[in-house]
Amino acid sequence: MVSKGTEPEESGSVHDRRSRGRYCTILNTVKFLPSLFVQRSESMADAKQILATAIEMEHFGSEYYSRFKDLVASEKAKILLGSLAADEKDHAHMLEIELSNLGGRPKSLSDQKPRKALKQVFPERIHKNSIHAKDAISAIKLGISTERRSIEFYTKHAAKASPKMRKIFTKLVGMEIMHLGLLEENLQFLEDDGSWYGYLPILEG
Repeated sequence: MVSKGTEPEESGSVHDRRSRGRYCTILNTVKFLPSLFVQRSESMADAKQILATAIEMEHFGSEYYSRFKDLVASEKAKILLGSLAADEKDHAHMLEIELSNLGGRPKSLSDQKPRKALKQVFPERIHKNSIHAKDAISAIKLGISTERRSIEFYTKHAAKASPKMRKIFTKLVGMEIMHLGLLEENLQFLEDDGSWYGYLPILEG
């Protein structure tokens, strides 16, 4: 049984107003960031371009969860976010191997919007181990939106992929669905009383 704690906060405080303001900014980020990758993929005809886009997505996810992990104080949260970051990195590596097998090379994350998005979600004023529960809720919501778009991306391209790539994309859909479930469960705990549920290991088949 996970013990829950509360974080009393004065209603209508300056922090509340700032959190609401930054949440609006994060909602705008949610709108453009995952769709940025999906829109690119829709204009790409071949497998190498689709793989390159997927690699960008996974690298962003790894960087996002790593940054998030550094800012939370809860050990449960650190384990969860560290695991998600490692998973996304593994996904990128798997896709890079497939891209290399096709004679392609992964490109660096040259677009500056994702990096700017990280700064909007995690301002420099937030130091390590100090993120507030309300800020964590906003950050988790962005993670949830990104996972949902990843699921849509892999599902869409699995339907048109070669048998080998279909198997890989289907596996990634399953992993991203598990990520989504973990984030939604932790979001519920944070919204209820400010505590983290944590993490149960994901066993890959």
